[in-house]
Amino acid sequence: MTLKQSNPHLKSAAARAAALRVSAQTSSAVEGIRAPFAKGAQSEPPASTEAFIAHWKQRVAANAR
Repeated sequence: MTLKQSNPHLKSAAARAAALRVSAQTSSAVEGIRAPFAKGAQSEPPASTEAFIAHWKQRVAANAR
């Protein structure tokens, strides 16, 4: 039996998505990354892995320390 099958909180796709967002939001807050979760902030998920990597490379270049 997998974790997804045994855990009642993971059985619903909507509940899984909500739990994942809360987990990402709280973990990001610990790291000091709050902007993506600010009230009213909306972003579309990247279309591909390559788009995701390109986005983060661009952000890193813009915030080079």
